[in-house]
Amino acid sequence: MTMHPLTRLGTRFAFFTGKGGVGKTSTACATAVALAAAGRRVLLVSTDPASNLGQVFGAEFGRAPQPVPAV
Repeated sequence: MTMHPLTRLGTRFAFFTGKGGVGKTSTACATAVALAAAGRRVLLVSTDPASNLGQVFGAEFGRAPQPVPAV
């Protein structure tokens, strides 16, 4: 039985960076949803003081980790 190389790795981190307005939040959220749908545990963190993750997911987020409804 062969395994995909990424399934053999432990914890992985992905960072989405760039100038404002290039789609970092949209890409990060879409990636998080896709990984969660595939059964992966996902922690999505925003360091943007004007973060709009709550708008993307239709929920209010604070400083503590919390589950995203419907994901």
